[in-house]
Amino acid sequence: MRPGIRRIPFLILLVLSLVIGGCSASEAKRDAAEGARLYDRGDYDGALPLLEESVSQGVDDGQVFYRLAYIYEVKGQPDKVRSAREKAEPLLARQAASEGGTLEDSYYLTALYAGLQRAEDMRKAAEAGVKKFGQRSDLSGEDLFRLGRLHQFAGRGELAAAAYRKATEAMAKEPDPNPILFALALISDAGTDLQARRYTEAAQKLEKAESLNPKSPPDGYRMALADLGAERYAQARERFGRVRDEATATEAQYGADVARHLEVLGKKVEKTADGKTFLEMDNVALEASLKAAAQSYREAKGGGKAHPESLAEAERLFFSLTAEWMLRGNSLREVSLSGKFADLIRQ
Repeated sequence: MRPGIRRIPFLILLVLSLVIGGCSASEAKRDAAEGARLYDRGDYDGALPLLEESVSQGVDDGQVFYRLAYIYEVKGQPDKVRSAREKAEPLLARQAASEGGTLEDSYYLTALYAGLQRAEDMRKAAEAGVKKFGQRSDLSGEDLFRLGRLHQFAGRGELAAAAYRKATEAMAKEPDPNPILFALALISDAGTDLQARRYTEAAQKLEKAESLNPKSPPDGYRMALADLGAERYAQARERFGRVRDEATATEAQYGADVARHLEVLGKKVEKTADGKTFLEMDNVALEASLKAAAQSYREAKGGGKAHPESLAEAERLFFSLTAEWMLRGNSLREVSLSGKFADLIRQ
């Protein structure tokens, strides 16, 4: 038998092995891609087996290991979290530094360092990502959100806020934006609106975020404050009443009472009897006005001879000031107890 003929079976086996290996690699990449899609949609139960299978088939990608670490953390599996993070870090560092590295690589690397509480590494990774992608004009809504996070990790609040605003505007125009990232961008953008006293806009964005990601909605107390500032008193009262977080539950009880009173009284006022606007006051002046309004309200209530309109005016000023106090992030419970007017609120 000629030597060439004897070599044919070996060549066939070689070709078959290459074909099978290529198919396995393609299948592993498909699993990784589908796992990433489900992960981005918040379907961690669906994503986990696909991501694990892709790794078992040889996928060696930092983003895959980062996603696995996050899912393991959600599921309370610390040993697996540690192992996945250890594998993710060098891969993400190499990917982010490479010429073909994506904004997503830089984002995940920075987030990984944040989770590990490595502040300096986190800052450096964030700054490197911003330097590489910050001037790009072709970023998607998702990447604009990630850019906002990088600015935030780098300690640049104003630039982060601007990126979040652009992200929400871009994703609102996209036919099928990532609901998880869209919700997170809306929550971040709503925070800027709250600070700027754009309460109606903040309330609307937080509601949209809640509808996009009902499994992980915005903080209920924060949503209630936005409704209170927007003078949506019925919604504020209801939301305050649903707060169960130990850190804010007691304060929310006071908030529900404030919203209940203002719901009956109607539109709140924005200035004191002498014409001074709330915005003109610092917290010291606001507290003094609040205590004075409490005294006037108590006297109007207790005198028994107060004209109904005078009583309503004193009540409206008092509860408008309590709302302002809360909207500034102050504890109404503490000031009302120290000022001995908690009974006027909780009755």
